Amino acid sequence: MIDAAAYRANETNAKRAIADWRLSNINDPYVFQNQGFPVRADSFLDLAQILDTMQEGRFDFYIKEVGGFTEEDTDLFVEACLDYVDFYTSCFQRERVVVPLSTLIAHFVAYKKLLGYNPDFARVLELGPGCGYLSFFLRHHAPLVDYTQIESTESFYLLQSHINSHVFGSRFAEHALSRHALQDHGKYVPTLDWHNPFHYEEQKIINVRTEPVCNHFPWWRIGEVAQRKYDIVASNANLNEFSREALFQYLSLIRDVLTDDGAIVAQCLGGGPPSYDTIFANMKSAGFVPVALVAGGANMDGRVFVVANGVFVGEKHPLYSTYANVTPQFPTLDRSMDFVNKMYFLNEEQKERKRIHAVSDILNAIVDQIRLGARGLERDAEGGLSRAKAPAEVMERILSSGFARDVNRLRRIAQLDSLGPDMTNAPASASKGDAAGRQERSPAWAERKHLVARIEHLKREIAVLQSSKSWRITAPLRSLATRMRLLRG
Repeated sequence: MIDAAAYRANETNAKRAIADWRLSNINDPYVFQNQGFPVRADSFLDLAQILDTMQEGRFDFYIKEVGGFTEEDTDLFVEACLDYVDFYTSCFQRERVVVPLSTLIAHFVAYKKLLGYNPDFARVLELGPGCGYLSFFLRHHAPLVDYTQIESTESFYLLQSHINSHVFGSRFAEHALSRHALQDHGKYVPTLDWHNPFHYEEQKIINVRTEPVCNHFPWWRIGEVAQRKYDIVASNANLNEFSREALFQYLSLIRDVLTDDGAIVAQCLGGGPPSYDTIFANMKSAGFVPVALVAGGANMDGRVFVVANGVFVGEKHPLYSTYANVTPQFPTLDRSMDFVNKMYFLNEEQKERKRIHAVSDILNAIVDQIRLGARGLERDAEGGLSRAKAPAEVMERILSSGFARDVNRLRRIAQLDSLGPDMTNAPASASKGDAAGRQERSPAWAERKHLVARIEHLKREIAVLQSSKSWRITAPLRSLATRMRLLRG
């Protein structure tokens, strides 16, 4: 994770080392700057204003584009939302949580399209990750080996770094930080016996080698990315937002790193001034042609697409020769190609299992997960509900949770509540010399007391929600949905 001061210090050093203002300026986010977007962030608190942006008001449209969610889709999306809530509360320390459902679903649909092109992709390069919410979904992608992001906008870069640190923990590598910044640079510690040991103590150093699955690169270090290979390059809403020079810089990079059968998967071609024809011409000159195109707002076999989409392949791809001399036009969707159906007509064979959710459905599902957990209930392998694990097992998870960076704090609170009053109240009569007294003074006991307070706060929040008019009006629908889930289980 990196802060604004460290980012700017490293960027300044990089510009001094590059010593070419033209090369530095081509990566300026000029489209954002012209729109008044906050491209800089002096504090992590400034990042709160960009948590739900670029996709405002599109939730209903995206869920209709994919034809609705299956139960598995719903569970995965709600899980990502809970993961985001945990990130928000731990990062911003606020109880009123901004839940960016429109932006999250845009990244979820993008993730489903990556799966549609290649369900087993292991290496993906994302240019301009925006809010960075693809990380919440890639956390669950088992084959993932290398997820590399490149970002040139400072505020987005800092937000992405915070999210990646939360999601991937020690498997996250922040490349904007100088690798030598924290080394001693020739420090000398005196060894004479008469020196003050309280002022000079030799530091204890160990070398720890990690295998990161998420790599985060700023614009000034993309040369290191050129040494890697990727199955897919994800480009979301930026192909016509690059300066022409930056576009060719990145297209050249993609030529170097994309596997022969890989592709550029673009959800939204961007909101910059260059026309699509200009973008297609520039990409063709760099050796890339579109093999699938669909315009924003287009109705294709009952699917209405929110934004323009495209799949581009390079000269070594098996499909390149077929499309090399074809003039790009909207739409270009060959339904005889399997990946086209899997990317743009998701789960078409499971129409009866899909449901169009409203924003309120997802918010209620998030609250239901917390409520179900607080009663000691959890989903079993078949999606039904069962009693929570034995108290001893839950205690083990609580005591070890400090070492597991990807444990959801909301679930820890819910599991703790299932222990009952005997486990969450300190023994009032315990003397400080007996076992109970030692337990009360232990760090684990203090952690449990803190979580108990969190539980009580959540209960008050739920009580306020349940007393609202909208909650009473929608009660019959929620009751019916809960009964149907129990019957299916």
